[in-house]
Amino acid sequence: MPPHTQAASILPQPAADAPRTLFCCLATPDYYRRPLFSEREVFCGPDCPTVETGDGFASLNTPPGEYDLAAVVARLPAHQRPELIVVKADATRRNLPRGLDRLPGTKVLLVGDTHHFAGPLRTLLAYGAMESFDAVVLDHTRQHAHAFLEAGFDRVYWIPAVDYALRRRDIPAVPDRPLTFVGQVGAFHPWRRHVLDRLVEAGLPLTAMRAPPEMAADVYAGSQITLNVSLNGDLNLRVFEALGAGGFLLTDALSADAGLERCFTPGRHLATYRSPGELVEMARHYLDHPDQAMAIRRAGQAHLLEFHSPRVKCAQFYAAVLDDRVDPALEVRGERRGLSALPARSAGFRCRLAAYEALQRLQLTASRLTVHAAAEDGFAADLRLMARDLPRVAFAALGAAPDAEADPVALPLPPSPDRVRDDAVTLLPWPGAAPDRAEADRRMARLSGAFVLCPTASARDHAAASAHLAGWGFVPTEPGGILFQCADALRYAGRSLSDPDLAAGLAPDLRRARLAALEPMLRTADQMVGAARLAARFGENTLAERFLLGAVGLDRQQPDALAGLARLCAAAGRALEAFVYLGEARRAARLAGTADPAPDLDAAVFAAAAGGHPGLERYLGLFRQATAPSTGRPRRILVVTNLFPPQEFGGYGRKLWEFSAELIRRGHAVRVLTADVPELARPGMAGTEDIEAHVDRSLTLYGTWKDGRAFVHDDPAQCAALIRANIRRVLETARDFRADACLVGNLDLVGTEFLDPLTRQMGVPVLHCLGNQHPGYAPETAPRSPLYRAGPASGWVAERLAAGGYGLPATVIHPGARVDYFHRAAMPSTDRLRIAFASLFVNYKGPQTLINALAILHREGIDFDCTFAGEAPDADLAARCRDFIERHGMAGKVRFTGFLDRRGLSALFARCNVLVFPSVFQEPFGISQVEAMAAGLTVVGSGTGGSGEVLRDGVDGLLFKAEDHEALAGRLRSLVKDRDAWLRMALSGRDRARDFTVARSVDRIEAVFEELIVQRG
Repeated sequence: MPPHTQAASILPQPAADAPRTLFCCLATPDYYRRPLFSEREVFCGPDCPTVETGDGFASLNTPPGEYDLAAVVARLPAHQRPELIVVKADATRRNLPRGLDRLPGTKVLLVGDTHHFAGPLRTLLAYGAMESFDAVVLDHTRQHAHAFLEAGFDRVYWIPAVDYALRRRDIPAVPDRPLTFVGQVGAFHPWRRHVLDRLVEAGLPLTAMRAPPEMAADVYAGSQITLNVSLNGDLNLRVFEALGAGGFLLTDALSADAGLERCFTPGRHLATYRSPGELVEMARHYLDHPDQAMAIRRAGQAHLLEFHSPRVKCAQFYAAVLDDRVDPALEVRGERRGLSALPARSAGFRCRLAAYEALQRLQLTASRLTVHAAAEDGFAADLRLMARDLPRVAFAALGAAPDAEADPVALPLPPSPDRVRDDAVTLLPWPGAAPDRAEADRRMARLSGAFVLCPTASARDHAAASAHLAGWGFVPTEPGGILFQCADALRYAGRSLSDPDLAAGLAPDLRRARLAALEPMLRTADQMVGAARLAARFGENTLAERFLLGAVGLDRQQPDALAGLARLCAAAGRALEAFVYLGEARRAARLAGTADPAPDLDAAVFAAAAGGHPGLERYLGLFRQATAPSTGRPRRILVVTNLFPPQEFGGYGRKLWEFSAELIRRGHAVRVLTADVPELARPGMAGTEDIEAHVDRSLTLYGTWKDGRAFVHDDPAQCAALIRANIRRVLETARDFRADACLVGNLDLVGTEFLDPLTRQMGVPVLHCLGNQHPGYAPETAPRSPLYRAGPASGWVAERLAAGGYGLPATVIHPGARVDYFHRAAMPSTDRLRIAFASLFVNYKGPQTLINALAILHREGIDFDCTFAGEAPDADLAARCRDFIERHGMAGKVRFTGFLDRRGLSALFARCNVLVFPSVFQEPFGISQVEAMAAGLTVVGSGTGGSGEVLRDGVDGLLFKAEDHEALAGRLRSLVKDRDAWLRMALSGRDRARDFTVARSVDRIEAVFEELIVQRG
């Protein structure tokens, strides 16, 4: 903090006879100064705790939303019953006390935010009318006073910053910070973020932060320049707080209606800018001329203390609401904008307010918003007058003749809620007659923005307009609203290109340009495929291919898009690409269980034409199945494990299934001996073929699993008997099957006691695949036969076994991924973060780390969606995470699929471009990382245990420290900032996955068996 002296805060001193006050507020009591309106005041509201004093209450908690205020007052003792009730309300509808007419005293509506949210003015006007307030006070949106006056409220006052808290500081001789902004800069403040980004891009030393009020005052005082960017043209509290703390304030110039220059003089008390470019120049100027800034900050603080101190605010408030006396500088009762000619609260009045609110909301994400309207339109004239306080809104005449319209190439680009750009809205009053609708369609075909304002005279007309505009791909931005937004640019393009008047005079290059303009608007693979069909209809094959590539980038399991690419490549003579795309199309169709999307194409023709190309052999090598063992000798191999798919818990059994299936494909005779636990059966858990005929489920477990943990039966004698039975069963099966070797998996609840007799007495070599550092026996009872070999899942597991004193000969046998199943020839699009989490939803797998990281990205406005795939045995964790996601406004970006079988997981990976593997515990390996890499996803992992052996940080993936959600957010953010590096890592990861295939692991298994068999001989 700055070393300057901090002076005491100046609090108002309400008159001793100030009325007993009940303040119904929108924040916690510590957000406001105390006392605020009276020494005898009580706070209440949904964010207020109930705090008792010796003889009453300091504050009372109320339900959010509407609540009976009389019931709240009834809780107060007689000496606290209010003579004055002040209600601060806004369009969040979180604090709307009802029943004020049943309470005595003066009632004041203190109008909160009306410059953003949905329908803010209409909400507050309706609430104010229902409760018959004696007075309406606006504290920072003076520009909206006219709406209350024209709606019929007689006593409307503007008292700027009436409820702010002064935190005065002494001005330091030498500020220790150059340029600061204190406040929110997130997804809900796109214009503010846009302005601040311009400063950073210009190389200015900006520090943006959030801080509690006392610390914020220190920052204001200790900065050479304090920056302010209003949310939406409002005179916000930061102006008063910064000046009160002695800061030099550089703030955006507001409309005359907002009242900034009625309170302060630019150039004398503060400085104002009118554009981001002007802000950059002014910031440079005042950083280079600190003496000028110092003179302004001293004058600004002195002026505020004299004319805008809390004491002055209190006096202005009581003079207005009790005596109807107003300082001429604060007078608003002459503010009118033409709505008085309409009956208050009539349909026409409400419609014009709705249109104004729509423009106000669009201004949040617009650097400039142009309203196109016919010059003779009376509605447009009213709207122009109403919107004079919106600094980035301009009106332009809409030409009557088609050739006077905007560029026919333009398409209505759907808005992004977190990005700022120039935009436009067309005013389209709904016509009643059919010929007039033809004119409306001509206007629609030549839109230059993403929005249409369509005021209607009745609900019937609104329904008709909504249906008609839906045919153009436009939908209302809110139920029953008059603002329509382009939700389907593809439909709009198809309709506009089919318009006879437009298409007749549209040259091929303009038509091509209009089709190409679709690309940034398409968000789904289906939309991309539709755009490709539209382009193909007009013979634009190059564009059609680009759209199909976009579709495949969004979903690599799109058979129609892949088949379409195969056809286009074949027509262009690109045989290798045609072969690969056709192969991918047919693989995708098999995975989806659908018909061949290209029965007319012959892969053999393409293969012959591409013969000799190294890429052809590389692609075919991924899917070629072995028909003979790599060692050249078929063996009889017994597989023993506790669970075997489709019965499964976790993923260990799937590894043994893959090894068994591959051994069978190589010509070995395989018998699988396992337990039968039908309640653990999972649909689709088996692999890509049926090997159940090789499985014997006659072992019996001496326990069960519950809530993710293994529980042993209570009776030790029963457990011992089951273990003995399992020993006999394994040895009998090995003898009857005449096993040459035995591949052993997880033996939890089966017992390991058969290992010694199997190797020592029967001479059967054993390779024991160990998925963790606990093999199921103690170091002192470990098998010591030379025919026993440990097969740890990773080098890390091998190290842990050695450190645990096991002293076993070991060969690392990675679990092995079906790269041939998950591989995708096309890489995913890096348009935005499309994240997958594929694991059990339990604490030790780290889903909470990912969710906290997503909250950071969401606050920063980074676009993403995320899918959590996996069972959730910890129901409490899942419920808490869902609640967190809902509270942080991420429900539309995050979804939970529950358990996914292999087919579902493959489809998920085909739609994603990042796998986050945030495991907290020491993972033995992490097979899902390899599967995701094979599918072209970039893996961002915690690298715990053996999982760190898969990724090379910055080469084929990214690592972060386990449980560090800020580091994870940083890694995800880095992908978006450097998309070229992102693609390089994804390509490297796809190649890296080939090092961990099932085939390579089975090569090692065969080699170990041959070594041990030779040793036995």
